[in-house]
Amino acid sequence: MSSYEVVIKKVEKMKVASVRGVVPTPPEQGPLWGELEGYLGKQRVNPCGPCLSLYHDEGYREHDWDIEVCEPVTADIKEAGRVKVYELPAVETMACTVHHGPFVTISESYNALGQWIDENSYRIVGPAREVYLRPSENGNQTDSETVTEIQFPVQKT
Repeated sequence: MSSYEVVIKKVEKMKVASVRGVVPTPPEQGPLWGELEGYLGKQRVNPCGPCLSLYHDEGYREHDWDIEVCEPVTADIKEAGRVKVYELPAVETMACTVHHGPFVTISESYNALGQWIDENSYRIVGPAREVYLRPSENGNQTDSETVTEIQFPVQKT
């Protein structure tokens, strides 16, 4: 029996500033965050909610992950270089669970959510999202105080 509760909910649209790139593995997305945060700092723009990562690859990969790091913003800022500003669309049917604990154990959440999606006759129809409700300190993969919501846009099969 899984200790992860899964809920289906609607996620509202949000304006984000983002940087997308290919990194060897998810723990190595720090440079993408550095690029995004550096740009927002120069623009004097503060995020208006929890930051998130979008995982654009279909399925698990050993290396070369296509990841987009995002900060929700309300300010009107210009795009520059790899920094894009756009509206992340609303999702009517998002399967979600919350992971409490270090990133080194986050695969447990993904496994539980994936199993729930299969057992309840859904299919994934877009990139996974990790919403960092309580982010780790300086990207520390073993920070046990982190809280991350895992989200998959889904449709009934």
